[in-house]
Amino acid sequence: MDEDRLHILLLEDNAADAELLMYELERAGYAAEFQRIQTEAEYRRALSWKPDIVLADFSLPQFDAMKALDILQSAELDIPFIVVTGTISEEVAVECMRRGAADYLLKDRLSRLVPAIEQALEKKHLRDEQRRAIVALEASEDKFSKAFHLSPDAITINRLSDGVYLEVNDSFEALSGYKADEVLGRTPAELGIWKNIADMHRFLEVIKDQGAVYNMQVVFSGRNGYEVFGLISARTVILNGERCVLALTRDITERIMAERALEQAHQELESAYDATIEGWSLALELRDQETEGHTQRVTTLSLRFGRRLGLSENDLKQLRRGVLLHDIGKMGVPDNILRKPGPLTEDEWEIMREHPVYAYKMLANIAYLRPALVVPYYHHERWNGSGYPKGLKGDEIPLMARLFAIVDVWDSLCSDRVYRARASREEVIAYLRENAGILFDPDLVDIFLDMLEEDRLAGETSCA
Repeated sequence: MDEDRLHILLLEDNAADAELLMYELERAGYAAEFQRIQTEAEYRRALSWKPDIVLADFSLPQFDAMKALDILQSAELDIPFIVVTGTISEEVAVECMRRGAADYLLKDRLSRLVPAIEQALEKKHLRDEQRRAIVALEASEDKFSKAFHLSPDAITINRLSDGVYLEVNDSFEALSGYKADEVLGRTPAELGIWKNIADMHRFLEVIKDQGAVYNMQVVFSGRNGYEVFGLISARTVILNGERCVLALTRDITERIMAERALEQAHQELESAYDATIEGWSLALELRDQETEGHTQRVTTLSLRFGRRLGLSENDLKQLRRGVLLHDIGKMGVPDNILRKPGPLTEDEWEIMREHPVYAYKMLANIAYLRPALVVPYYHHERWNGSGYPKGLKGDEIPLMARLFAIVDVWDSLCSDRVYRARASREEVIAYLRENAGILFDPDLVDIFLDMLEEDRLAGETSCA
């Protein structure tokens, strides 16, 4: 087996998705050898192959990532495990991480794949280094002394009973800014070494309960209060008859600062994306002056409705984008039809009904808009299957499109048009009730009207 190649165990039942993962690694310049499996029996056998990393879909027909993680933990194998799935809730993601997953990412964001693998392998390398260092330290006092003084990581020895520093190495002095004679005989609390006292208590609880801590990320306060981000691993040892804590801390401040800068850049990019979307939406309203203000109203109301339904913050972000772009496909509709002052002919309606398809063609290749595309593409589908462009019905219609269909009709009927006057609030409510279970999701209609009634009682109405 070629040791220079990256050996990847892939839990994936979709061959196309597996090829996308392999392509993403090859595109990044990695030489990788894959072993794709789909069942628990195959997985247990494949672990003897000793892969460098496991990439796992969350759910396979006969197996899932949770079970795979449990098997890995039971076998006491330290193999980085990354969940790569089509969709996953925040709660499930947290549970995966709790069970030992190194990371998780969505299949529509494979740009994160290589960084996630590199970070997981780096953490594995760090764990291997720390384990080897600790074994070496226990093996002999001579090896301990050399490792202690020459280690690039900060190493400290504290008495467990009272926390007093008994020994620190040169790297600790460099990390903290304190000289050895300033800390020996004193405690971290006296020096204010821990930036967050809660972190110190958490560290002590784990070390006393389990006898070891691995890769706990903490923030230290160096001399003059400057912040140092550290990755600390520790275990209890007996030195000179006393129970002590031997801790190794790696300075990850530079990495954290780089991650924060990247996150800031990501947020700025998202802001730029959203500003672009709003510009597109405004351009459409300027073209179709009859609907001026419609997009902003339905965006506000849709987000309130989405929160009422308990949508996640990420789903609400996608809903907002989708609503802002819900009529973007009308850019492809000729002006003589879009701006016609009276009712459309049947032929003109045929052209108008193509605007969801135009929206799909315009947006489908824009990766960050794909989750939001369900609104512009499906918001004219109807509960009984009479809508367009696909004729979906019932729960086949995505939730965001179903909720927006109600909001869209509400605002449209509450607004004046060239060819008709606005309807009264009571008339629009009656229309929604009459068509619940026919054109609209009946459960969503009830929730929406309950929300509007609360608005009315609070003196806030969105329809005369």
